[in-house]
Amino acid sequence: MPPSLHSSANRRALIGDPPETGFVIALCALYLLTGLFGRDPWKGDDALHIGVALAFAREDGWLIPHLAGQIWLDGPPLFHWLAALTGQAALWMGASFADGTRVVSAFFVALWMLGSAGAARELYGAPAARIAPLIALASIGAVTHLHDAQPGSTVLAALGLGMWALALIARRPVQGGLVLVIALAISGLGSGLWLTALLLIAATAMPLLPVWRTVAASPVRMLALPLAMVAGSLLASSWFMALSLERPELAARVWQSDLARLTPDLATLSAGAGSWLKLLSWYAWPSLPVAGWALWQQREKWRSPVLALPLLILLLLFIQLAGESGARNQRALPMLAPLVVLGSSGLPRLRRGAANALDWFGVMTFSLLGLIIWLGWIAMASGWPERLARTFSRLEPGFKMPISFAAVTLALVVSTAWIVLLWRSPRTPTRGAVSWACGMVLIWFLVSSLWLPWIDYGRSYRDVALEMGRHLPEGATCVAHTGLQESQRAAFYYFLDLKPRNLSGTSAGRCPVLLAYHGKGGKPPALDAEWTLKWEGRRPGDRHERFFLYTRN
Repeated sequence: MPPSLHSSANRRALIGDPPETGFVIALCALYLLTGLFGRDPWKGDDALHIGVALAFAREDGWLIPHLAGQIWLDGPPLFHWLAALTGQAALWMGASFADGTRVVSAFFVALWMLGSAGAARELYGAPAARIAPLIALASIGAVTHLHDAQPGSTVLAALGLGMWALALIARRPVQGGLVLVIALAISGLGSGLWLTALLLIAATAMPLLPVWRTVAASPVRMLALPLAMVAGSLLASSWFMALSLERPELAARVWQSDLARLTPDLATLSAGAGSWLKLLSWYAWPSLPVAGWALWQQREKWRSPVLALPLLILLLLFIQLAGESGARNQRALPMLAPLVVLGSSGLPRLRRGAANALDWFGVMTFSLLGLIIWLGWIAMASGWPERLARTFSRLEPGFKMPISFAAVTLALVVSTAWIVLLWRSPRTPTRGAVSWACGMVLIWFLVSSLWLPWIDYGRSYRDVALEMGRHLPEGATCVAHTGLQESQRAAFYYFLDLKPRNLSGTSAGRCPVLLAYHGKGGKPPALDAEWTLKWEGRRPGDRHERFFLYTRN
């Protein structure tokens, strides 16, 4: 197309090529803020980490994390510190504690997107900086994890900012050094010293590249990197050092956990690599294929930071994750960070046929899913189509869909915006990123506005907890438990301020109340005659879990 015609088409188009910065920021903000509010803690990591944050808000002491009265050392407490503060602020403003904690997730995900955009700009140029956040939004496997209250968002923030810092520090040492200090601090205080070590390995490898040594020839530039590494490492290890002084036995447990994550099992690595690749093939879509294309297109630059930096991070993460455990959805979250940066280079380089196929697949997929979500809501609200309505009713017995005109109106506005976007967007190599990012925002917004009451009904322990609370003996302060999962203990702590003690522990031996749980294939505990069953219950949509409340005679 002649230049004049191309510029004229872009003036008429709703979105440019690549999209304008303001459009990308607005889309990211809509994505991050959707689905955070108006719901209870959900079964799984959401309830678990809200419970840890709530312990900081309710109990004394901010050094050692607790979950429902018991020490919890699965990770450092940066996320939970901030979540405790924002949760308290939400209570003061009349919202729920859970709503406030999820704002912290949005904050760290925003830092990830900022870091990814900065790294893409330094490595591939200004257009890539606007593409990287769109690829991050489009990640299929991450959408629910990014909106739950869970510290996996700190891993992404540390990796995104770390790549930006290492790409920037040779050219602008002061700014790059400050960003690296922040990235290392978040890694150690939010995720663990294992992630700090991975970033330090990458930082140590960068000066070995010939291109980096040419750019960073001055003494100031050569000193910026080691000084930032030292300062960031001190901040990253500050919580661990404070814990070592206060409770050395707990610090030893944390150290052993971090050390185990840094020394992956080679047998597990060789056996699990295939399962991780299979998981990433859909979880990291579309960042994985466009990142692979970028590697192939620029394979001659593998010794340049353009490829070496994100590729090294990707390799280190893959070895660590595959050597630690089997493939799991949430565990794959950190892999998105280097893939998004690489993908920002690969997507504009797609051939026309591949770019059109990616765009067409995204448009058709998200349009069809949008129609399904609307049809599902109509079925739940009106009972038509009857077969679909019976399916939803069977999945969550007893649920009645409330009609929120505000939610329906907003869903209509977003659906209309999707149609206008498809009509007005220019057909360019970057249209695939726009359609996938906007499509993911559409689906998440529709689910969060139309289906949220139904999902909340199925994944919340509110009704179970309140029903059980009515059968608890008045003034019961000592409750033993057997079989309870961490997220269940967190939910009962959230709704009832209940701190059940493990039945096998010495402090729970003579508790007058016992709360037992078993899942699929399990059986009620075998108890002697001194225990009497007072209540049995479960969530309506889960036919496998069972809760039993006993009192001692």
